[in-house]
Amino acid sequence: MRAEEHDIDKLLADWLAGNASEADKETIRQWAAESEENLALLENLKDVWSAKSPEPILVNADEKIHEIWEAGMQETERNGSPWKAVWRYAAAILLLISVSGSLYFYMGSSDPEPTAVDHSNYVIRENPSGQKTKLFLPDGSVVYLNSSSKIKFIQGFSGNERRVLLSGEAYFEVAKNKEKCFVVESQGLETVALGTAFNVNAYPEEDELSVSLVEGKVEVRQIANDSERLILQPGREASLVHSTNEILERSFDHTEVLAWKEGKLIFRSAPFDQVKIDLERWFGVKIEVHGEIPKDWNLSTIYEGQSLKNILTDLQYTKKFAYEIKGDNITIRF
Repeated sequence: MRAEEHDIDKLLADWLAGNASEADKETIRQWAAESEENLALLENLKDVWSAKSPEPILVNADEKIHEIWEAGMQETERNGSPWKAVWRYAAAILLLISVSGSLYFYMGSSDPEPTAVDHSNYVIRENPSGQKTKLFLPDGSVVYLNSSSKIKFIQGFSGNERRVLLSGEAYFEVAKNKEKCFVVESQGLETVALGTAFNVNAYPEEDELSVSLVEGKVEVRQIANDSERLILQPGREASLVHSTNEILERSFDHTEVLAWKEGKLIFRSAPFDQVKIDLERWFGVKIEVHGEIPKDWNLSTIYEGQSLKNILTDLQYTKKFAYEIKGDNITIRF
């Protein structure tokens, strides 16, 4: 059975993502046997794919693979070349998986130091918008880093503590070490843990910072005011409001707070500005708005595994707007 050209792109993308069924693999094998060109492409994909680095892991890998592959096939249709564009975009897919866009480099001691340790190198991992990664720290702790987020820590966690500087949002699964506490520093707040799992939302452009405890126990304290501290129990959340410099404690919805880690976009009575920010971070785009946004505009819904186009198409009928997508630039007109 011959694989049609308009189907093979999806089969190969699923194969790269590790989601191909046995029937799909047999179809790919038959397709590869049809010509030397097909076989060469498959072998090239296998050779390059096998050289990818296993860490860090791209959390939204499947989503990114299909997004890039679709772009490659669209270009193929435009320029008439059957595989030139596909191979170029396959290379881009590999790049996403192997380095995951997490920038990994060392900085000298001239950089502002979060601890008293001198002459140490720092490791920085950074995600651009539209990308999420799973990272492994030197002590065995695991970090899920959200879009538009960055962490920084001393190489090897030398010193008497395991300190991580966070800008953005991350979920931490902390390896236990009673001799060396684990500290997350974020926008004027410190979260101290020995072995636990918690989420920190600390985007610098937002007024509110939150620390949500899933399991274990953490201490949350303001760096500028050491007397302001809270001991959190599982299911509780500490929130620092920058405009009032006040720390509040409350319960939180696990599903909503951790939705990003599970690949879900959840909106609860969200105003347009919040939806815009979340979509820009999630998909790595810039949204420009024309016209007047209705004052009563709000959104309550859940999206899982949906493309930006599908989400905008769904919203345009209920929220009465038109949209246009040009690469990474989105225009919405009310």
